Amino acid sequence: MVAPGEIFSILLVEDNLEDLVLFKKSLEQDRRFPSRVDSAETIAEAIEKIKRNSYHLVLAEGKLQEQNGLDLLHEMQEAHVDLPFVLMTSIRDDRLVREAMNQGVADLIIKSESQFQFLAAKLRESYQKFYQKRSRADPEENPEKAEDAKSSFDDVEELPERPSLNGEYAAPAIRDELTGVFNHGYIHDRIVREFSRASRYSYPLSCLMVDIDHFKTINEQKGYRSGDMLLREFARLIFESCRLSDLVGRYGGSEFLVLLPHISYEGAQELAKRVRTTFAEHVFLSGTEDIKITISIGISSFPEDAMSRRADLINYSRRALLHAKATGRNRSILFRDMAPVVEAKMPKLEISEKKVSGFQRRITEVADSARRECLKVSTDLIHTLESKDRFTAGHGTNCAAYARQVADVMGLSIEEVEVIQNAALLHDIGKICIPDAILLKPAKLTFNEYEIMKQHAYYGYKILTPIKSLREEALIILHHHEWFNGTGYPCHLSGEEIPLGARIIGVIDAYDTMRMSGGRYRKTISVEDAVIELVNMSGAQFDPNVVKYFIAALKMRRDLSTDCYDKELLERNIKEAAHKKMPA
Repeated sequence: MVAPGEIFSILLVEDNLEDLVLFKKSLEQDRRFPSRVDSAETIAEAIEKIKRNSYHLVLAEGKLQEQNGLDLLHEMQEAHVDLPFVLMTSIRDDRLVREAMNQGVADLIIKSESQFQFLAAKLRESYQKFYQKRSRADPEENPEKAEDAKSSFDDVEELPERPSLNGEYAAPAIRDELTGVFNHGYIHDRIVREFSRASRYSYPLSCLMVDIDHFKTINEQKGYRSGDMLLREFARLIFESCRLSDLVGRYGGSEFLVLLPHISYEGAQELAKRVRTTFAEHVFLSGTEDIKITISIGISSFPEDAMSRRADLINYSRRALLHAKATGRNRSILFRDMAPVVEAKMPKLEISEKKVSGFQRRITEVADSARRECLKVSTDLIHTLESKDRFTAGHGTNCAAYARQVADVMGLSIEEVEVIQNAALLHDIGKICIPDAILLKPAKLTFNEYEIMKQHAYYGYKILTPIKSLREEALIILHHHEWFNGTGYPCHLSGEEIPLGARIIGVIDAYDTMRMSGGRYRKTISVEDAVIELVNMSGAQFDPNVVKYFIAALKMRRDLSTDCYDKELLERNIKEAAHKKMPA
């Protein structure tokens, strides 16, 4: 046991000289958890050293030349050497994991560069868990060992067992009944402890929020039984892609969360890439349905993302996930790359939060009952708003109709079309929070009045975002006044950083304002003149591709019969936009 003031003694069994040096250096130079490291390159050498010396823990490579690292554990057991044994492996090997657990290893570590930096703390935790498990298994057998382990490392918090998909290590109270991974409640319980540990010991903690693209459509087309089977298979694949120390849970519906202790953004990106590749190559329900899917992933990481509370780790990854879904799905988005971070860059609200909260409460009251009812309440609010002003009457309805047609022409899925249509209908809902003196002013707005008016996009986002079924719409509404060149508001996003739905609504909103609801400040203009204006501003205010599809929709409606606009200019702007997004 580790006596007070005694240096933690480790035998490192590793035949790769480069890794041996890195591990040894990281362990001996960690001032928080000072260690003395002895090394061996073969099992025979390790056994000889164990017989001659005293160690607190053995750390061994999973593959040693032609031998398996577990062979060393067998030799130790035959020699009645009772030491915590931690196995290392370069990749996730499920066969090795199962065998290691059956043989009684104290822990298993997936080797990565980030592990070098935080290995000392991890080994102390493994040491503590070893003796506490031993005490629970046989309280009469040396109970002082467990107590000594706890007192020696009382600042290392013990973690609950990670659940297996068959429930072998997890109690039913913390598992999702369908998939076998951690449930929503346990996720939030663990995030508190993991975040506290990361803050205390200054190590990174990352979070992946993973969602199946178009899962609603799969349920509708294949049936809910097939959907449940797919979710179980999906959970198994995520579980198998992660380290034993990672937390995998079902957040809700088709959303899964992966919590990554000791992993920074770089490692989280590597996992996200590996997971997306795995799912792209996998055939679900093989032999019956043969379903291929794609996934979207949102990633956040502490301390690289500034966080004021523990829940931000999940909130940020979910916002990044929504952004990934809004910008086309089948991609991974880092919260730090959502330029700039929405909340941090938002202007200070000029109007009382009480108005926003009031409308939140009114809508949230029916949000849990049904999406349709929630949309009805929101639509009623829009109609109430539009009834105040003859120049905006029917604007939301018009935009929704245009949005559906444009999304159809672009070939988007039924699910995406519905989200964009709803967002177009509700895009001005935040104007409910704008004073009538500004909203209905017959003259041009002053600078300060315009700054207040600009906040309606953010108000709309704040009103709708608490409603789970309208969160995608809320994100689109937040960004529908962004400009393609990055000079819009509220976040100055540019190009494909702007959600596709927001880019579509930006074009439609401007068109309908010029055609029908712009009379307060100037005369309405013809379809042809409005299209010319859209083309002229393509590449600057508007996505030129969206303008092209909108013109096609107008022609299908027979609202536009001639090519009155500069086709060469539009095509040139489309090519320039495509060139800008090409990797250097």
